[in-house]
Amino acid sequence: MSFEIQISPLLDFEKIRLIDGELGVAVEITTKGALMNRWQIKCQNKLVNLIDGNNFENGWSHFENNGFKGAKMAPFACRLENGQFNLEEKKYKIDKYYFDKHAIHGLVYDALYSIQSSQADEQGAYVVLKYAYLGNDKGYPFKFNLLIKWHLQKNNKISVETIVTNYSTTAIPFMDGWHPYFTLGSTMNECSLNFKSKGKVVFDDQLLPTGQIIEDLSFNCPTKINATELDHCFLLDSISPECILENDQLKLVVQAEINYPYLQLYIPPNRKSIAIENLSGAPNCFNNKMGLLVMKPHENLVFKSNYQIFMKL
Repeated sequence: MSFEIQISPLLDFEKIRLIDGELGVAVEITTKGALMNRWQIKCQNKLVNLIDGNNFENGWSHFENNGFKGAKMAPFACRLENGQFNLEEKKYKIDKYYFDKHAIHGLVYDALYSIQSSQADEQGAYVVLKYAYLGNDKGYPFKFNLLIKWHLQKNNKISVETIVTNYSTTAIPFMDGWHPYFTLGSTMNECSLNFKSKGKVVFDDQLLPTGQIIEDLSFNCPTKINATELDHCFLLDSISPECILENDQLKLVVQAEINYPYLQLYIPPNRKSIAIENLSGAPNCFNNKMGLLVMKPHENLVFKSNYQIFMKL
């Protein structure tokens, strides 16, 4: 069997490795956060890691200050203005985590998941992780469950599928997203970017959407990033919802398969990686309603992204 799964302890949580022995591919998932922290491939007989991840050897304490690398963002993503929103004439204010005066990146990025199931066969290897949010934050006192399936498949392809179930007695606002940082072994200045955009979300000076979407065709064909600074949100073309990052050696395709119409892109100051974030709504959608989802009691929502790497040499 070419695919296998290895599970080992890592501090107070577990590390799960999905392995394609034939291609030398290994994907590392952590049960804390349910995030992908490493994606190792073999390129020209060298091991290459495509994820700019976290060093958990000293614990989780630096995760937030390190840029929320790989984070699962729910029930909201990116910024929530002043951590507040209104629902049915009642005001809610989030307790958790603030950058300046705005709550960011949701409530479950550090959740501890249990392993629901796992399997490896000739076609691939997958793990399903489960977490029950019990309404612990007074600013979001609504219960929901998360099932997250990470699946390593043939041909250097990874899929991540999230199923959310509303276990509250009322309808709840919801947004979902991921925050992975990808690297191709070179600076972003040397890489090209390509995605079909239906428009760029206009931000104010606090990176909150104004409600306006303007035309932006900057990356509608493969375009060298060079020194371009990116901390922007785009509306993807639903016919071709892919974002392609490539350099001379590698080509990464990020596909928003189910319920991720928005794409957030961020290049950190060191420019060694890029966050390619599939989002179900725009930042602050609890207030601006751009892509906001409202889940009825016991309703399920499904979200799915695919990541695939191709070698060009």
